[in-house]
Amino acid sequence: MLKRWLHWISFFQLDCNVSETAKRLYVHRNTLIYRLDKIKQETGLDVRTFNDAVLVKLFLLLYKVTKRK
Repeated sequence: MLKRWLHWISFFQLDCNVSETAKRLYVHRNTLIYRLDKIKQETGLDVRTFNDAVLVKLFLLLYKVTKRK
């Protein structure tokens, strides 16, 4: 699960650019698309659409702020 969060974080850091994110994660572009599709299946959220991307980004920010140290 942590690996999937890293994909999302990298994806947002690179302005939702699939090709650049794949390069940063050292995976093939199609592999990243497959993984994003798996996340969509599990969560119902497609980070490649604006509304879902905003929800996920907010969740990540809230998680970062509220996580216990």
